Amino acid sequence: MKFSKILIIAAHPDDEMIGCGGTIIRLKGKNEIKVVFTCQTYDNRIDLKKKIGYIKRQSLAKKVSRFLRIKDPVFLNYNGLSLKRKDITNMSKSIYEEIIKFKPDIIFTHCIDDNHHDHRASAEATLIATRHNKSTDFIKKMLSYEIPSASDRLIKKNKTFNPNVFINISSQLKDKTKILNKFYKKELKSYPNLLSIKGIKNLNNLRGNTVNLESAEAFELIFEKIS
Repeated sequence: MKFSKILIIAAHPDDEMIGCGGTIIRLKGKNEIKVVFTCQTYDNRIDLKKKIGYIKRQSLAKKVSRFLRIKDPVFLNYNGLSLKRKDITNMSKSIYEEIIKFKPDIIFTHCIDDNHHDHRASAEATLIATRHNKSTDFIKKMLSYEIPSASDRLIKKNKTFNPNVFINISSQLKDKTKILNKFYKKELKSYPNLLSIKGIKNLNNLRGNTVNLESAEAFELIFEKIS
């Protein structure tokens, strides 16, 4: 895989590492990588304690990017707990502005049928922002990533996450889990929860074994443009 610029759209800090952290680690050396976080994890009206917690998560996300030696993240700060149609439209405009500034070759975003409303909204806003036209002609590929417990049973009846792109992270999985433990440990669960370190490792090993690899991160291809 050779891409000069990679943009990752994530609802919250930790989604980027859970969904495609191994891919970031694998590709960061030869590519310019940037993460855009779309949503807050609190409601301004009711929860000051959660607001303080989110500020801490923003700080951790910045530390993760510096640790990985990728570009500083962008925070759009939409209210993920009460997103409405107008918010998604505005979010798409914000994402579009970031795309125009960064000009990525490839974009990773959430699954459009994810169980979490803010994940679905982020995916929808990304799709709106990347409608094919001259201004976004530089985008060559877009993929959606999975989040354990949020995309294993999708919002659409009888639909599951159905990956058709697998990125080998056999050499990166150890570093991925170390970073999750170091920076996002409070967001993780205890095993056997899918969002535990062991649960995430099990999923990456399963995805890898599916295509005769030790470990992989799996994605659904949204589109690929070959000129």
